[in-house]
Amino acid sequence: MRNSALLLLIAFLSFQQLFAQNYPENPEPGACYIRCPIEEITEIEKVVTTPSYFNYKVVPAVYKTVEEQVLVKEASKRFEYVPAVYKEVIDTILVEEPIGKITVIPVKTLDTFDVIEIQPAFARFESRPALAGCKSLIPGDCDVICYVVYDAIKKEIPVRKILARPTITRETQKPRFKTYKRREIATPATVREIEIPAEYLTIQKRVLVKDETVDSVEVGAVVREEVIQVRDVRNSGSSDGYEWRKIDCKLLDYNVLPIYYGFNSDVLDSKAKAVIDKELLALMINKPEIRVEINSHTDSRSSDDFNLDLSERRAKAVVDYLASRGIKRSRMEFHGYGETQLVNHCGNGVECTEEQHAKNRRTEFRVLPR
Repeated sequence: MRNSALLLLIAFLSFQQLFAQNYPENPEPGACYIRCPIEEITEIEKVVTTPSYFNYKVVPAVYKTVEEQVLVKEASKRFEYVPAVYKEVIDTILVEEPIGKITVIPVKTLDTFDVIEIQPAFARFESRPALAGCKSLIPGDCDVICYVVYDAIKKEIPVRKILARPTITRETQKPRFKTYKRREIATPATVREIEIPAEYLTIQKRVLVKDETVDSVEVGAVVREEVIQVRDVRNSGSSDGYEWRKIDCKLLDYNVLPIYYGFNSDVLDSKAKAVIDKELLALMINKPEIRVEINSHTDSRSSDDFNLDLSERRAKAVVDYLASRGIKRSRMEFHGYGETQLVNHCGNGVECTEEQHAKNRRTEFRVLPR
């Protein structure tokens, strides 16, 4: 219950504060207003007299020109290295000592055949069939035996006969020598000392003959009349000293100020100043109650830090120019955003046309409430 009462109290106070804002009376549909301090302007004639004074003129100093030699390089020594001189000598060196060369004469053989006896000759008695018609009953009476002689059985076999046994021969081999060239010092290297003289420069000096002096000239008094504007809020009927003033709605948004700078420059040329006079200076003179914000941007084709500094200098150049034309600096703010607020896709490393890059190089302004 307590929380509900608190919420109702907050809602009531917020509603009361909303109607205490003193909004414009009878506003026009679609119109824009800014809240400004009431500044009633009263013209007062005032005579300003400039008193006489002395104007001082400096009489230049008098000099005479003299010549003087000054030492620009001290004397020194230079040491020059003289290299050694060599001569060419031919030497002979033993590269292979003599040895007794041994030659082996291999065995000489002959492939032939030998006849060997695989069964010797022999003789023996051999039985034969009994005589036909033998009528003896005694065994062996009719037997026939023969003494048979058999020759030896021989066979040829392949053999290798030695015709000459292996031998060796020994022969003394001659040593081998090699000649080579070498460089021998004929004259040793030396160091030669060379004197380097000092160097002098003849300069011209301006010697003071008579110092500067001051002459005074009296300037007479000047009398002029001017009209100054005094802002008086004492007769205002506003309870808080502010009032709503109608302003073009498009001035509250960022408006491009069509001025152009040289490459990597923040200098305003005559064409740029003429645009500022037409687009911005006239507005601030006709509406002294407004303040403006001036912002400058660059494309992405330099480093981030360089572009940020360049954009700040370009925005400040516009403020400095308006200040030189009588606009108070308190009525102006300026910012440089470099390449942080590009209006298209042409960021770092993106290939774009010059026309696309130009859309990002812009200076803008908008009206701020006081």
